[in-house]
Amino acid sequence: MNVQQQPIRRLIGGPPVLVLALALAGCSADTPPEVVTRSSVPDAAGDVLVGGLGSAAGGVAAAPENAITDIIRTTIEHGADVVTFEVVFKDLRPGQYLDLTARVRTDGTGSRLPAQVSALAYRGKDRVDVYDSGVSRCAGAAVTVDYRANTLTMTVPRRCLDDPRWIEAEVRAATMVYDAPPDDPRANAVWEDDAYQAGHAESGPRGTSPKLHHP
Repeated sequence: MNVQQQPIRRLIGGPPVLVLALALAGCSADTPPEVVTRSSVPDAAGDVLVGGLGSAAGGVAAAPENAITDIIRTTIEHGADVVTFEVVFKDLRPGQYLDLTARVRTDGTGSRLPAQVSALAYRGKDRVDVYDSGVSRCAGAAVTVDYRANTLTMTVPRRCLDDPRWIEAEVRAATMVYDAPPDDPRANAVWEDDAYQAGHAESGPRGTSPKLHHP
């Protein structure tokens, strides 16, 4: 590309037709645009929010001390056969309930709601479900949790998303005190972190991953 740019700069004051011809030479069909298939995006630490907690049950407050819900990095790869979501947390704990959800839009979503991929992990057990129009499907989806690496990974076969040409996703993590008695001030509390937007409030728009294409 630099070889083409140099003569364009030297001839910028010359005949317009010659400048146009040199510019178009850099737009050859032999150099297609790069296809983006993978995204890895960091998230600010300490940006967890909590709602429904104690005397502030009707509002949302910052909860920077909650490291279990705190997303540090989210990597999504649109592979040949599967879509992989890898999320790194500040400090995962096997005894804590964790819900990681990706709302996935594709070229086939149209006016429908996005597909929802949800992983649940609690006390060393985990599961993942893929929902479309309220129906759970896709037995081939899987989740693994590496507590030493503070990482949760979900894999979803592309067929479960109707073999999309491209995807983009909202990703958020949520935790709660699963067995809290009714009189516990944490009984109705939910801690949440948005992977693509620091300080996310429920009433505001969510951030999304870049659009990732099938290779």
